[in-house]
Amino acid sequence: MTSKTLSAGFTGDVADPGTVSARARAAVDRAKDEATLVATHAGDHPAATGSVVAVVALAAFALGYLLGTSSPGTRRLL
Repeated sequence: MTSKTLSAGFTGDVADPGTVSARARAAVDRAKDEATLVATHAGDHPAATGSVVAVVALAAFALGYLLGTSSPGTRRLL
């Protein structure tokens, strides 16, 4: 019987996934890095940032208006 080396699939030890607190810390660090990148981009492009904020605000207002007018109100007759 000949012995062949398996060259596909599992080829090493499983990396230690770490503790829950270490994984949570890594996630928090990634989130902080992303927030820093967004803030830096907003600082570099203030006109584009203002435009995006205005468009989101208008869309939220329009959605709120449409939801408000389409819902049945509680109207009382005096």
